[in-house]
Amino acid sequence: MSKLLASKVAIVTGARRGLGRAHAVELARHGARMALSDRDGAPAGASVRAMAAENEQRGGAALAVEADVTRPEQVNSWVANVEAQWGRVDIRVNDAGILRDRSFAKMSLADFRFVLDVHLMGAVHCTQAVWNGMRERGYRRIVFTTASSGL
Repeated sequence: MSKLLASKVAIVTGARRGLGRAHAVELARHGARMALSDRDGAPAGASVRAMAAENEQRGGAALAVEADVTRPEQVNSWVANVEAQWGRVDIRVNDAGILRDRSFAKMSLADFRFVLDVHLMGAVHCTQAVWNGMRERGYRRIVFTTASSGL
């Protein structure tokens, strides 16, 4: 494990699979302390918990939570817990997303709003929760990713 990010704390949403998982794995490989989330319970939550356990077995530090990025109170609570445990957040990766198995023409307005709430507003809530602390410390690394279906 590289120690390039050993003093850094990273929060990654959408860490269960895809780009979110890839970001989390790479940050952990470089020594960052990881706070991972996924929205759903059972298989998804188990997956981020397993990722956290794997990181700890390799000598890293990790937390795994279920957090709904569309609910600012859950995001704020999660960030407060991370800051209480590790003192700060240095790196924020926004990759939470949700897909609907429909083409644009077949999506209901409610589905479209939900996709926007997760992809766009979820990133806003997560970034707002860490922004002031990052700004005060003068160290901000924030990454936004989304699937083309989230646009």
